[in-house]
Order: sequence, then structure tokens, then C-alpha cells
Amino acid sequence: MTAVTSMLARFAADLRFDDLPVEVVERTKLLFMDLSGIIIRSQSLDSTLVLKDTLRDLGLDRGDIQVAGTRERWRPQAAALLAGAAAHSLDFDDTHAPAQLHPGAPVIPAALAAAQMVGASTRELIGAIVAGYEVMIRVALGLPVLKHSERGFHASATVGVFGAAAAAGNLFKLTPLQMEHAFGTALSESAGTGQFVVNGAWTKRFHVGNAAAGGLLAASLARRGYTGATQAFEGKEGFFNVYSPEPQPARAVQGLGTVWEIMQSGLKPYPCCRGIHSPLDAVFALHARHAIDIAQIESVRVGLARRSVYVVGTPQERRRDPKNVVDCQFSTHLCLSIALKHKRMGWDDYEPALADADIRALMQRIDVYEDAECEANFPAAFSGVVEIRTRSGEVWREFVHAPRGEPQTMLTPGELRAKFSLLVKDVLGEWGESTLFDAIQAMDGANRIETLFVMPRER
Repeated sequence: MTAVTSMLARFAADLRFDDLPVEVVERTKLLFMDLSGIIIRSQSLDSTLVLKDTLRDLGLDRGDIQVAGTRERWRPQAAALLAGAAAHSLDFDDTHAPAQLHPGAPVIPAALAAAQMVGASTRELIGAIVAGYEVMIRVALGLPVLKHSERGFHASATVGVFGAAAAAGNLFKLTPLQMEHAFGTALSESAGTGQFVVNGAWTKRFHVGNAAAGGLLAASLARRGYTGATQAFEGKEGFFNVYSPEPQPARAVQGLGTVWEIMQSGLKPYPCCRGIHSPLDAVFALHARHAIDIAQIESVRVGLARRSVYVVGTPQERRRDPKNVVDCQFSTHLCLSIALKHKRMGWDDYEPALADADIRALMQRIDVYEDAECEANFPAAFSGVVEIRTRSGEVWREFVHAPRGEPQTMLTPGELRAKFSLLVKDVLGEWGESTLFDAIQAMDGANRIETLFVMPRER
């Protein structure tokens, strides 16, 4: 039996900034910038406002922990929950394709809350974020996550709590044994299923925020000497054996400390499920070569891997009739209709699209199917193929192996800055946007954590 728990615990407890290669530090800063923008932009969402009111009802606003994009102060767990839920609300957060995860949303909010609790520097924060990413991704690889997800689990939440515990525990400077106890307690908090897709529920957002808060709690308990279950991952009734029918524990520690899984995390150019991104890239490539008139489109066929078909393509009658924004984020039919009509696909396009008769009609002519080549590439790559047939008989086809934003197709620095600016400028103003951007670029200095929080401008 591979001693996954003790090996990951020692790694997460001992990892320090000076252990990190330069490219890992730079990627971590990029991931932090991307997620910070999403958290800031999500503060005004309806689900975030309801969550804030509820946390106030519980008296959890009476603290001193900051959350990006708001002037309010919160208790530590509430801050992690709020930031984690906000980070996952736009479906714009980073993706680790092989592990099928969104690692930043549970890990970074837990790390930020813990860093404020102990007065850590931004350099220490980077080390903790890397520890959280590595643990979370590696645990997912050990499941492996496809088998886990097919059972109905929402992996970014169920696995995310361990990454959050690792990040917080690293900042608390837990010993390896204490970190094992933190994982053992986090095991009791691992939760979240895909049932939210039935009605487009906000619980998808809550899952990830709850994982951030749960990981922070697990690390805090271990810091005080609270004992957690031993062999949390590989034990007979541990995470791997209970949550997966065919675990592969050795994969979780393969290359530990030399292969940096955080480098495989990609960034999204579109605020929707990653499974829709390759088809969107295909549509924009077709736009560049053809004069597409949606009134002249007879049919659109979209090929995806089997898992993506399940998540964003079926049941087709449901995907062709989204009722709310969460539905939109998981509808290939809706997202491609927006792209076909407007030559763009952004967050502010969702609400108008729901009431757009042209888009409603176009969705009925889109069909999603399992494509053999896309299936063969999955999960290493979220491939997609789009075939458009016009009423005049023309057929246009585009295959995309991996969507833009993956490590091998990374967005340019200009594109990443533009995404950040789009998300934060309306909240922070031009000065606030540039101030925060500069502070994030300087995170590898031993700066105060407060530099990463810029107050929103007065309304």
C-alpha cells in the first residue's frame, strides 16, 4: 500500500518558497492574478449577495479578514467560503485538464484567509498556494477523477478540500504529522455532487467555497492538536477506496517534488465549462474564414469526448432551453449560438441571450455527439470539432485539439491582462486595477499580504 497520506503531508508541510523553480513562481502569480479578478467581479452577483446576507445573519461578518473586491471584513471561515464561492461563480477559473479540476477556487481563498490569520508574506503565500495545488491535483490523479465524477461527485469540491487544507496548513507551519491530521479531518468534509445541473442551482458555487472553508477549518483544528483519521487517502475506508471504484494511489505521488502539476493548469478565455471551449475556438476560426450568417445555417454538429457530451451536451432538449445563467454555462448549444451570432462569448452575453429569439431558434439546430477522436484525446486534451452546414449546401468543419489557454496554447500576456482588466476595472477603477496588477507582479518579494487587497471605489 502506497503511503500517500504521509508522503503528501510531508511535502505540503515542508514546502517553502525557496524550493520552487522560477517558472512555478511565475505561473502561480499568473493563476493568482486570474482568480483575483474573478473574485472581484463576482462580488456583485446575486448568489454572492445572498451568501453575504446569510453570513451576516450568522454573525460571521464580525472579523478582520479581507476578501478581494469588498470593503467588508469577515471571520476567517466566512472569508474563505465567500471568496471560494465567488471564484467559481463565473466558471472562468483555471482548469487542470488531466485531473479535470478547477484548483484555484478552493486553494487560493483558503490560503488568503490563512495568510491573513498569521501575517504571512506574499512569498509565503506563493509557497502555500503551490502546496495546495500539488496536493489537490495529485489526489485527483490518484482517484482517478473520471471514475469519481462518473459516480456523480463534483471533484473541484470533494478533492478541493484537501488542497485547501494543504495550503492553509503550510501557512500555519504544521508539522508533517499535523498535516496528516488535517487531511484526516478534511476527509469528513469532502462533499459535493453534480445534482446542481438539474435546475442550474447555486450549489455548484457553494461546493467550492465550502471546500475552501472546510480545508481552512481542518488545518486550524490540526494546528491546535485535534486528531484526524489516519491514512486519509489510501486507507481501507479512506478517500480513494470510498470515493472511487478503481483508485490508482501511486499516481498521486509520482514525481512528487520534481514534477510540478501546477504547470499543467490552464486559464479560460470564456466563462463557461471547459468542455465548451474547443468548440468555441472552432467557431471563431470558422468566422475568420467564412462570412457566417446564422439565418443561413441549416445545422451545426458539435463533436466532443463522452464525458463532455454528458456534462455540456445532454439531455439536448434541456441544453437547448436554458433557464438561467448556470444552465447557460453548461449549454454547448447556447454558448455556440452566442459565438455564431456575435463573434464573441462573454459573461455579459448570457442574460441577453436567454431572451434572444434568434439564439433560441439557432440552438434548436445544434446537435452534440460523441466524437471518436475527441474521446481518444480525453482527458489529456478537451478536444472539439464543429461542422456547419448551410442552406446552400456548403459544409465548413474545424477541429481543435486543445482549447486556448492550456499550457501549450497559453493566452498571451496581453490577453491575460485584458481579461484581468475587464474583470476588475469597473470595481476598482483604473488606478486600483493597475495598483493591484503591480502588487501581484511583485508577490515574489517579501511583501505584506495587505498589498493584494485594493479597496473598491466608492459608488
